[in-house]
Amino acid sequence: MEQAREEFLTYTKTYLNLGLGKAIKLKIDHTLRVMNLCEEIARRKKLSSEEIELAKLCGLLHDIARFEQYKRYQTFVDSKSIDHGDLGVKILKDHDFIRKFSKEKKFDSVILKVVKYHNKYLLPKDLTTKERLFCNLVKDADKIDILYLYAIEEVSLPMDQESFSEEVFNQLKKEQLVDRSILKTKVDRLAISLGFVFDIAFWESMDILREKDYINQEIEVYEQKGISKKLREQLEEMRIIIQNYMKRRAEDVR
Repeated sequence: MEQAREEFLTYTKTYLNLGLGKAIKLKIDHTLRVMNLCEEIARRKKLSSEEIELAKLCGLLHDIARFEQYKRYQTFVDSKSIDHGDLGVKILKDHDFIRKFSKEKKFDSVILKVVKYHNKYLLPKDLTTKERLFCNLVKDADKIDILYLYAIEEVSLPMDQESFSEEVFNQLKKEQLVDRSILKTKVDRLAISLGFVFDIAFWESMDILREKDYINQEIEVYEQKGISKKLREQLEEMRIIIQNYMKRRAEDVR
C-alpha cells in the first residue's frame, strides 16, 4: 500500500509542477484523508486485512481523475466539464495504468467500479456484493471528508439573501439525498452536503460522522454569516431533523 501511495504522490506531483496550485493540493489532501477514512470504516466493520488494504486502495484512487479534470477545464464541477468518475476509469485503463497501484488483477473490477460510481447519485443494481460493499464504503468516506471541508470552511459557498428552494428543502425534510438536477438557488448546493447524512450506508460511518460533529459545525459556519432569516430557520429545522435521524440510525444497530 505504501508503494501505491508513493505512485499517487508521484502522479499528482506532475500537476503541482504545472503551477495549478491550491486546487490540486486540496484534492491530494482530500484523497489521503479519504484513504484513511476508508481504513477506519473497514476496521470498524471488522473486514479482513486484505479487504482493509483494498478499501485504502479504493480510497486512494477514487478521485484519480480530478487532477486531469482541473488541468483541462480549471474546474471540479462535472456538469461544466466531464464526469470525473468515468474519466477516472479511462485513466486507470489506459496503458494499464492501474498496474502502477495494484499488481493484483483480481481487485480490478472492484477498484474500477468504485472509481466509476463513487460520484453517482445511485449505484447500479447489477453490482456484485463485494463491489457494492466497497462502493458504499468509499462513498461514505468521501462524504464525511467533504463535510469536514465545509465545517472548516476550506470549501465554502457564496451566501446571499436566498434560502433553500421549496423542492430541495422538501427533499431534505423527507430525509433524502438531494438530487442535483432540481437545484434552483445558490444555497441549494449547501442542501446537497446536508443531505449526505441520509445517504450514509454503514452505521460505522455514521458513528464517525457523529463523533466528528461535522454537520453541526457546518451549520454553525453558515449561521455566523449574514444569511436570511428564512435560511437560518431552515438550517435549524434541518439540524433537528438530522439529529433525530442519526439517533434513530444508532438505535437501529443496538
